[in-house]
Amino acid sequence: MPRLFLQPLALNLSVALVGLLSWGTGLPAQAQLSTELSFQAPPVGSPGNREAGGVRSDTCANTSEQAGLTALVPATNVGLTTQATPQLFAYIPTNNAIFAELRLIQESTGDEVYMANVSMPAVSTPGAAYAHQGSILNLSLPASVTLAPGENYLWALMLVCNPDNRAEDIVVTAVVQRADQGYLSTLSAEVGKQLSAVGTASEGEKLITYSSAGLWQDLLTELFALVKADPATYGPVWRDLLTDQGLGAIANAPLYSSSLTVVAP
Repeated sequence: MPRLFLQPLALNLSVALVGLLSWGTGLPAQAQLSTELSFQAPPVGSPGNREAGGVRSDTCANTSEQAGLTALVPATNVGLTTQATPQLFAYIPTNNAIFAELRLIQESTGDEVYMANVSMPAVSTPGAAYAHQGSILNLSLPASVTLAPGENYLWALMLVCNPDNRAEDIVVTAVVQRADQGYLSTLSAEVGKQLSAVGTASEGEKLITYSSAGLWQDLLTELFALVKADPATYGPVWRDLLTDQGLGAIANAPLYSSSLTVVAP
């Protein structure tokens, strides 16, 4: 399959910044930064659907919820990153799956480069009908997994309801791509300069830079960490971004950092 080259993103970025350069002065963060990100994905994408298909039975997943198993990617089904070892994100509905499984496949070769079992948060209510709580999962790939620049990697998250019949799995797939120099060279000089200095930028500047550069995975990774640390300030930014991307049904879902346990081939 030919390599996918993403064109520069057309972004509608509405930003209200109050004292952006005065971070660290003691002023409340919420008073300093109010950011609304409207992210328009590129016209070139990858086949697939970021939400799993219909579930045959409600005994494994709660079919009454507004959203099913969903990959947190733009509607194009492709998330772009600068990281060799990126973080992935997915929403799981309330479910009774025996376990969840993550697989990563290099699209050009068909090679499976990673497979792991994924931890899920438990439902806290005693006697509940389902074992696992509906949540947005943060899936941090290990350092041993590195993406080649410019290559598409298909990732699949599976809720395994019946290990003896994997045809019953609830599956969602998406694509992650590490931006290569060809893509980065299409960015404006200003955005390129901001991206090169992003390591020392403030929280607000990082969000703006990743959005301007079209780096969906990096934007979500940064924002997820900020919401976990300061939900009052960054929770509204997270919810607005997901809602703008057609993911409003899961925008208020709890956040959970999954542990990944490698499955031997």
